[in-house]
Amino acid sequence: MTHTTWAGVVVITDARYAMLARLAGQWLAEPQPEPIPIGADSGYEDKAIYIAVNHNGNACYCGKTAPTRALNRGAAATRLSQHINGSKSKRDEWVEYWVIPLRDATPGHVVSALERTVAARLGIPLAHRTRMPRQHT
Repeated sequence: MTHTTWAGVVVITDARYAMLARLAGQWLAEPQPEPIPIGADSGYEDKAIYIAVNHNGNACYCGKTAPTRALNRGAAATRLSQHINGSKSKRDEWVEYWVIPLRDATPGHVVSALERTVAARLGIPLAHRTRMPRQHT
């Protein structure tokens, strides 16, 4: 059985979060400079970049939201719950996340470019090639 390990190499600090949030420039909404426990709500952002952190405090995954208006909570929290529900390794290893909330008017290409930039700054690949096989129960 193949198991993805979410190691990461960079710890997210307040200063590192501030640097990453500044990358959003004019598209940055209200910064959220605190980690959020996995499973907890992120607020009411529609568009965001989120960074999952493992048990060692290392940033191990960077993603972007693809919101729908049917959300009753933050798009980052919704997207992370989809990740966690679909992967035992993520459930086991991801403990909190950071959110860079973006203005609703942020164009999709800007969100995608910011995701790539944040991932590169953190040394995180955007596509994890090793996947855990589906478990049939």
